[in-house]
Amino acid sequence: MKKLNIFVCENYFPEISSIIEREKLEDVIVQSFPSMCENKKNVEKTTRLIEEFNIQKENGLVLCSRYCDVLKLIPIESSLEARSSNYCFSHLLNEQMIDYIIRNGGYIIGSGWLNSWRARIAEAGFDQQTAKIFYHDFCKELIYFNTGIDPHHEKDMIELSEYLDLPFVIIPMDMDNIKIIIRSLVHEWRLKNLNQESKQSLLAVQAQCAEYSAILDMMGKIAAYTNKRETIEKIKEIFTILFGARDFKYWTKDESISDYPEFILNFFEDKEKLFTVLKEQDKFCIKIQWNEKLYGAIDVGSFLFPEYTDKYLNFAIEIARISGLALSNIDQFEKLTKSEQKLQYLSYHDALTGLHNRTYINDFIKKQSREDYFTVFMFDVDRLKYTNDNFGHSEGDKLIIAVADILTRSFRETDTVARIGGDEFVAILKNSDFKLTNDIKARIREEIRIYNHSCVQKHLEVGLSIGFAISESNEESIETLMTKADELMYANKLRNRN
Repeated sequence: MKKLNIFVCENYFPEISSIIEREKLEDVIVQSFPSMCENKKNVEKTTRLIEEFNIQKENGLVLCSRYCDVLKLIPIESSLEARSSNYCFSHLLNEQMIDYIIRNGGYIIGSGWLNSWRARIAEAGFDQQTAKIFYHDFCKELIYFNTGIDPHHEKDMIELSEYLDLPFVIIPMDMDNIKIIIRSLVHEWRLKNLNQESKQSLLAVQAQCAEYSAILDMMGKIAAYTNKRETIEKIKEIFTILFGARDFKYWTKDESISDYPEFILNFFEDKEKLFTVLKEQDKFCIKIQWNEKLYGAIDVGSFLFPEYTDKYLNFAIEIARISGLALSNIDQFEKLTKSEQKLQYLSYHDALTGLHNRTYINDFIKKQSREDYFTVFMFDVDRLKYTNDNFGHSEGDKLIIAVADILTRSFRETDTVARIGGDEFVAILKNSDFKLTNDIKARIREEIRIYNHSCVQKHLEVGLSIGFAISESNEESIETLMTKADELMYANKLRNRN
């Protein structure tokens, strides 16, 4: 029996080999070639692997990214055929999502790489310190797509995250995308190798190839969207064009909705039923779900050629599965977006007070408009060291939080208030004048008086040294004003001590 040899990078070998095993593709052999991304010495090993394969004169496919070095190692007259995509991990998820992850500083970890991450980092010539520098230079967080084949992935990701001092996200991911790609490649190969006399088998495989080709094409179209409304519109378009359906309705599964038609309500409640056919109404309904999460149902009918309804149904079931995967991907996309927003919030905010931090102020200064006039306040918390030394840092934290609350109440929402050091705060105001500045200073003093009057513990009473500087022209930078205000603040602190 002829065999199809599929070569994949060792980083993604576990997923591909798992699919071959699950699908019981006995005429397919999957082999891994060493990753050349971290270790260029693996080029020699991969070259030897390809040379040994070419001697056997068997059929083979290489699945890789179009930037992979393996493409340079395949001889022109080799029986190996390359199938490349934009990314190494395009078989896992759509490229729009990959683009988003990379654009926002995510680094995708393959299961094969994760299994031996310590050895891989060492192979690349890094120790922990140099690895931290390298990875921090181009990524903000580690992303792992959990396909369910590695029971130790969470433990490994935690250890890797701690080693590199980078946050991580684990996203559940089904392997149907890989399954359809592999099935399509295998059926295409089988078609080429079929005896021309077996016409019926040939036609059957051709039909399967055409079906998988259409499914892959649709998957690309549906997967291109990153919000659910656009995805549903694309699903509607597919049903209208492919099946000539004149009626299309998408029922969202929402616990807050109680006025579903009775047949949809019953359909949702029957957890075993994936589709239902209403022949008297010339339509069928199919659930859209993924990993036991029910998103809704497609209600489609009034076909131009109702005699083909049964055939449409089989095809529609596959489309529904892809649609479920697409909606699941959107859920993961939204999760990544929220994770990115959370990371951005954490990078720009002080963890203790919730105010902006020094990083935010530095970026604010870089974006300073020369057309604006600014006023800068600098604050220093009096007696914070005394409170920390005598009552503990947890009490000192209470004092810092009290100061943050006072400053938040004293300034306008349009003003920028930040904690830039242990006991240092800054406030930046746009286009203010001397009167407004004095009014705010008086408001701060009044807020401190009210707080201290109700404060039971003496060591938590607030004292603030204050300095401020107002720009005399729009040529004065915020940094210059901060320096002036800082000098005045320390002069004020000295007077308070005396």
